[in-house]
Amino acid sequence: MAAALGTWSALTATKPRRIEGHTSNVENPILFSQYIRGTVGETTEAGDTYIIPHKFTYVYHINTSPVSATGATALYGNGTTEGASVATAAIAAGPTQITTAATAGANTVVLTSGSAIDDVYNNCWLELRFDNGNVQVVKILDYVGSTTTATLASPLAHDIDTTGTYYVIRGTILTVLSVAATPAIGFEVIGSFE
Repeated sequence: MAAALGTWSALTATKPRRIEGHTSNVENPILFSQYIRGTVGETTEAGDTYIIPHKFTYVYHINTSPVSATGATALYGNGTTEGASVATAAIAAGPTQITTAATAGANTVVLTSGSAIDDVYNNCWLELRFDNGNVQVVKILDYVGSTTTATLASPLAHDIDTTGTYYVIRGTILTVLSVAATPAIGFEVIGSFE
């Protein structure tokens, strides 16, 4: 079976919280942490990737740990096998120009070049850069791969035309380097905002 972009069967996340000691607006960068817990939706194969959904524009560190015993040894290594690796980027996809128009107030958007896998962007944050210079960051509630349509938690703030609106999906790619059976994984993501 070829490596693929996978989905979570369950995912929960806290809101980003400012890390203690970073209380002044003059400190740079002001660091935040977010806790995310997910259960992989299927048995993983070496090379499979999953998006860790977070709202950060810069990621400084991600702590990962197994939450359940199912598949955790294979996923995280047992002294003789490799576990999982995490990318350093805070962007899982994009920037990509949107080629399907939408009207302000709509709660769906068609993501050009989006994945064909249902639900793969669920709970990720979509950053929209409109042609008028405005930016909107909104959570994706549901994603349909056959139409590459994302259902948004908040309506579009501006019209999307087909000449100058771009999107980025915020999140970090986790790559599985060994086989594991539907493990639950916990993440502490430390990052900052632009």
